[in-house]
Amino acid sequence: MIKIKKIEFMKVLYDDALAQNIFSIANITFTNRNPINGALLYWQQNQSEELYTKEGDYKFFYDLAKAQYFAAVKFPKDCNLTRDERQELAYLLLEERGAIGTYSFVSTKPKKLLHVKAAFESINFPSDFSVADFNNIAVIKKIESHDETLYEELPYDRAFLESYLEWCRLAVQKHPSKLTAYLQYLPFSYVCYSNALLSEQFLIDHLPEVDLEALQYNKPVLARLTMSFKRYLITTLMENKKRIHPDFVDQLDDFIESNAFYSSYDVIYLPEADEIPDMDLQYFEYERGPNKWPGSEHLVKGIPSLVSQQYNSYGDKRLTNAEMDKKLMAYNPQQKQLFMAIAELHWLNKYKNELDWSYICQYNVHLNEQFLTAHIQYVDFDALGLNTDIAVNVEFLSTYLHRFNHQKAVPLIICHLTEQFYLTHKDDIKVDIDLLYKYMDCIDEEEFMRIENYLIDY
Repeated sequence: MIKIKKIEFMKVLYDDALAQNIFSIANITFTNRNPINGALLYWQQNQSEELYTKEGDYKFFYDLAKAQYFAAVKFPKDCNLTRDERQELAYLLLEERGAIGTYSFVSTKPKKLLHVKAAFESINFPSDFSVADFNNIAVIKKIESHDETLYEELPYDRAFLESYLEWCRLAVQKHPSKLTAYLQYLPFSYVCYSNALLSEQFLIDHLPEVDLEALQYNKPVLARLTMSFKRYLITTLMENKKRIHPDFVDQLDDFIESNAFYSSYDVIYLPEADEIPDMDLQYFEYERGPNKWPGSEHLVKGIPSLVSQQYNSYGDKRLTNAEMDKKLMAYNPQQKQLFMAIAELHWLNKYKNELDWSYICQYNVHLNEQFLTAHIQYVDFDALGLNTDIAVNVEFLSTYLHRFNHQKAVPLIICHLTEQFYLTHKDDIKVDIDLLYKYMDCIDEEEFMRIENYLIDY
């Protein structure tokens, strides 16, 4: 086995053109052979169905279904590795440098799976079919439990119901982006109830159709909703006198404010991620040790992984500026408000004069001190003080401490308390032992214990 000692990644040279793009240069040192200096990691548009480039570099496809783009590693001419060794080392370099991307040796032909479209087309829909007959929580629960009484209660023959309900059970497991063509046939209540891949962005986009009563049974989705959307969910259910899920009916504040509620159910999704096998190394071995090699995370935004650039971690496609302009114009006021809590910083900056900064400051989960400082004229510090989902440094808090409202407790400050910050500003901020315990999950454990001693003694 060839033992890798160190990999060093050099400056990124990536640009936005669709020609060949070098996005890293790697120097690799080994313990049992000569080093390799100047391996070029690049990506480009695919022009052939061959698995190798003209130079013999193996293609690592970004999209296994389309094989439209690929990454590869070009080794220096004096590299005396065999083709199989070069292929494996190329994989290791791309995996380490592009940890957020998707690379694979597997065939570009997608697996043959039961297709939602084919199953749908095989159903003989009656002329009097209405999806509204299936669009309520009581029917959805019976579909999930295969309740035989459905066949007697619904105004359709058994043959149709058996094929239709089986298609529904198949379809609701798919990524929401694959369901848009079928929403007039697929009960949206069922999607809300059972689809673990729903993102908050998808829910906002389809807010008028979202069944909040059904959604509250979808634990993987609830696990990643922001405080903004959870508060909207609970408020709307209560206003419409709907039954609230017994899991959190007696602890609504914890459900709304805590990120730990159902956290073990969270699901991460990336297109084709479930089809990418682990690489079985045949020629190389390496040891990362307690830390990743230098370069594993630096400049990570420059890596041209089309999967990571085009999709977020829940498989939702990232929009262009023009697409987002169109979407925002179509939003109703409630959708626009909920969007402000999850909008990435790029969009907050782009639409800074059109958005409610009080809502942004209180709920947006992406804010950081650099962005806030650059947009300080827009910041509502009363609202920002209520945001416990963001991480800012104590220098920012100290600089703008006077801007917060200290007539009452400021949760953002309590969540970022350190012993030194507490001792320096204890005469200005409001915190007692009960508040410290309320936000203890946000505070460093050692700092919490030291501050706790001061407050207990006090």
